[in-house]
Amino acid sequence: MITPSTSALHSARYWGKAFLVALLPEEVKRRDRFQPWASPAMHVLSGAVQLFGCAAAFVVCLIRYVAHFVHGPGWIYLANQPELQYGDFFAMGALGYLSFLFTPQGAFLAYGVAEGIVRTFEAALTARLLGLGASWAVWRAAQQLRRRGGQARLAVLLGPDRPDEVVPPEASRFRMLEIYSVEDKPWSEVQVVEHDGRFFVLTGRRLVPRGGHHAWRYLLHPLEEREVIRGSVVSYPPELAAQVAGDGAPEQA
Repeated sequence: MITPSTSALHSARYWGKAFLVALLPEEVKRRDRFQPWASPAMHVLSGAVQLFGCAAAFVVCLIRYVAHFVHGPGWIYLANQPELQYGDFFAMGALGYLSFLFTPQGAFLAYGVAEGIVRTFEAALTARLLGLGASWAVWRAAQQLRRRGGQARLAVLLGPDRPDEVVPPEASRFRMLEIYSVEDKPWSEVQVVEHDGRFFVLTGRRLVPRGGHHAWRYLLHPLEEREVIRGSVVSYPPELAAQVAGDGAPEQA
C-alpha cells in the first residue's frame, strides 16, 4: 500500500536524482540511463541555485576583500600621496572592487554567476540541458585517462612494429584474403584491396592472437568480375603473402 509518506519519499528521491543529473555534462545526459531524470524544470532550478549562490558568495567575499584591501594596499596607497583629495579615496575604493575580479576566488565566482545565468535561460527558453563546466572538465579528463589507458593496453597486446602479413584465400581456413597488421587501419566498410591481380572487399576486422602478440585481422572476400569498385584501392604485392597459413605462429579465431 502506498501511503502519502511513501509517495513523498519517492518524489524526494526523484527530484534529488534530477538535481544531481542536472549538474552532469550535456552529452552524458543524452544517455538512456540518465534521460528519465533529465528534467528541464530541474535544470532551471539548478541554474538559478548556481546563479544566486555564486552571487551571494561573490558579494560576501567582495566585502571581505575590500575591507582587507582598504587596511592594507589601499592604506599604503593613501599614505604615500603628498596631498589627499576626494578622487584619491574614490580611486582606492574602485581599485579594491576591480582588483577582486582578478583574484582566483573572484574570477571563479564571477564565472559561476555567468554560467548560472546561461544555464537557467538555456533550459527555460530552448530546453537545452547544460551541466556545470566543472563537471564537463572532470568528465573530459576521465575520458582522456580511460582512452590513454586503453591505448597503452592495446600497445602491449600488439607488441613491436612488424610488417603486415597477407594470407591468400588458398591458404586461408576462411577461404578469404587475410591481412594481419599491428596498425588499426582507417578503412571504410567497403574498402577494396588488390592482391595478385584480384580484388577483395573488406568483410570484417578483429583483434586476434598472432604469434607471441596480437594483431588486427582483416578478412576480405573476393569481388565478382561485374561488381563495381567504390572508393580507393589498396594494393598488396604477392611477395607479402604468407606461404602457408600454418607457417606463421598459431592463431585463434
